[in-house]
Amino acid sequence: MEASLKKPVTLSSNLDTTDKLVKENKALKHKVDTLEKEIMLLKKSIYDLSVKLSSSSHQRVIGPFVIESGDVSQDSRGEINLENSTSGGVIRKYNDVGNNAREKHREGRTFHPKSEFKGHGGAVYAIHFSPCGKMLASGSFDKTVRIWDTISLQKEQACLKGHKLNISDVCWSNDSTSILSGAYDQTCKLWDIETSRYIHSFEVEGFVQCVMFNPADNNVFANGTSRKALTIIDLRKSENALKFKNDGMINSLYVCRDGQNIITGDSNGYLKTWDIRAGSALQSFLNEPTKKPISNIAVSKKSLGNDEEPRYMAVNSYDNVIRIYDRGIEPPKTQLKLIHVLKGFKNKGWPIKSSYFFGKDYQYSLTHDIFDMGISQIDSADSVIYEKDKPLEASLLLATGSADPYAYLYNVGGPEGTEELIQRLEGHTDFVYAVDFHPFEPILASCSADSTIKIWAPNVKGKKKS
Repeated sequence: MEASLKKPVTLSSNLDTTDKLVKENKALKHKVDTLEKEIMLLKKSIYDLSVKLSSSSHQRVIGPFVIESGDVSQDSRGEINLENSTSGGVIRKYNDVGNNAREKHREGRTFHPKSEFKGHGGAVYAIHFSPCGKMLASGSFDKTVRIWDTISLQKEQACLKGHKLNISDVCWSNDSTSILSGAYDQTCKLWDIETSRYIHSFEVEGFVQCVMFNPADNNVFANGTSRKALTIIDLRKSENALKFKNDGMINSLYVCRDGQNIITGDSNGYLKTWDIRAGSALQSFLNEPTKKPISNIAVSKKSLGNDEEPRYMAVNSYDNVIRIYDRGIEPPKTQLKLIHVLKGFKNKGWPIKSSYFFGKDYQYSLTHDIFDMGISQIDSADSVIYEKDKPLEASLLLATGSADPYAYLYNVGGPEGTEELIQRLEGHTDFVYAVDFHPFEPILASCSADSTIKIWAPNVKGKKKS
């Protein structure tokens, strides 16, 4: 009798437990669905493949992204299928885009590899020279930010540890004393270079995709995330961050030198100018008709004593094109005018970044066969030529990374439509995610999925002008 009375109690208890499990399962499924939607959006923007794909146990992966358009297919659920793969890893096929430039310069390459930095344990995604030019910061998928001594070109100065997931972007403060980093762990961290420790950590909405200090104030920085948020944080009152909601993920941003306007490039292909004081978008400009995502915005760096807003802006897009815009004499108020279209590199579906070189008052000469630079630090044995009589804008350079093992160098200083591929820089063995020019020397840094950073310098030849 006692046994028969206990059975209903046991069954009732089991049913209650089952109901709870069903409810918990539904709640978890809802969370999983939400996360899957965000991941699918990321695949269409800068972060096509998350770190989960790169760490899958059956693939030997060099860096976070190993998939090319010829090696990938997607099923109806949006799942990634690897083709042309073997037990040794993914078979890569690189075309010969840029061979014409190489043949054109086979008598003397414009830039050559000067040094190589090794130390990261994963793909290097972001690099940035310090404003003083003495250091280079790099962010990697090994979760570290590293500082390199660019004077000796050999020494790792510091390894900054604290992020829990991959580093997506780095930026120096204006006085070269601190570093700002953004990562997949949904935080931005401010690092003190002297102590090699982070002094502040800021939580944000979504994966951090881009960060930048306000050029007018070291206490203020901006970041863009996968959750379509642009956030401006003041270190003195970080709890009152200013937030803007965008229509798409913010893949790249640029803070204007007046500190009052921010330009963003998003996953919907739009360039937007935000007015911080008004708290709204001032302008919205579609980069190209098919609305391919923008992966990078590049303008010149702030040189010492020069607070003027740069006139020209380069925009990398997923359609394998960089568009150069003339921003007019009063940017960002004036409308953009397309003046150059750069092709030959690979950007489709990958987070590729570019960089301008403006130089010391543009006092450099660029020809088809030689890049004559007045920088004694590069090769003291070589003499140089100054050509101050050339038009100031005749030697503007733009370098870009590429979803192949090369960086590309373009001349963009001529009249509208006269853009020119100068050189394909060869030396990396995997995707080149980003490049960065030294703030005032003709020196280029490139970082790659091969876990290395290369320093490039021009071949300097010629005769000294009397």
